[in-house]
Amino acid sequence: MDLKKCSEIIMKMVMPQSFPIGIKILRKDDLFPDGVVRPGKFGIKVALCQWTNLARRWGWVVGAMAEDINCTPCLAGFGFKKLKNKSDFAQFIMDLGYFDSLEPAAVLAEQLEFLKPGEVKGIVAFPLAKAPVRPDLIVIYGTPAQMTRLVYAYTHSHSRVIHSKTSFGLSCLSAVMPFWNQEPTFVHPGRGERTLAGTDDSEMLFSTPASHLEALVDGLEKTHEKGLRYPIQGYVLYEPPLIPPLKVLGEKLVEV
Repeated sequence: MDLKKCSEIIMKMVMPQSFPIGIKILRKDDLFPDGVVRPGKFGIKVALCQWTNLARRWGWVVGAMAEDINCTPCLAGFGFKKLKNKSDFAQFIMDLGYFDSLEPAAVLAEQLEFLKPGEVKGIVAFPLAKAPVRPDLIVIYGTPAQMTRLVYAYTHSHSRVIHSKTSFGLSCLSAVMPFWNQEPTFVHPGRGERTLAGTDDSEMLFSTPASHLEALVDGLEKTHEKGLRYPIQGYVLYEPPLIPPLKVLGEKLVEV
């Protein structure tokens, strides 16, 4: 799989405003590849979504582990630190204003899929075109119309619908879940990512296992040949009606 070539095809046919990125999930004995930039270089701790956004917007190869992160829901969701009880998370989302009482907050909290404590050591994110390691996931940000273009490509190659789940946030965790279930997903970034990482109002993301990348790109090329393009071509071969002011003006025009 030529990752650079795949990136070029995605950039050409989907036209995202940021680089398609690869995500590497680090396990217990894995090491960061050479040249990885971590928050400690700048003497700070960050939200994980800030760091992955550096990869897609600035083209950096970045990495983070528990000691690099100060986003407490991320620490809990990724299992970087142990959450003693889901009721504590329910209290957290209620305190943020998503619920008026603890009972419905607890119902939602029980539905959230968190990683097991210690299952993940860290994350590496990088532009697909200059991947230092083989990625586990491919993540592409874009507009809903660009996501539609990716739907055409994926379904062409896999003949399967794409499922997604949306809750109050934790888009960083949602973006890596395809590594565990081996199914792609669409993610609507939440308030945290849009506030802290600068993700635009118009953006959402597509995440898929790296094993699906070749089929996705093949689907992009083949559907492109059949006329499924981005930007989506608006139909303009029709005569628009004239509203009254236009008609009045037209009556005052003379042939030359």
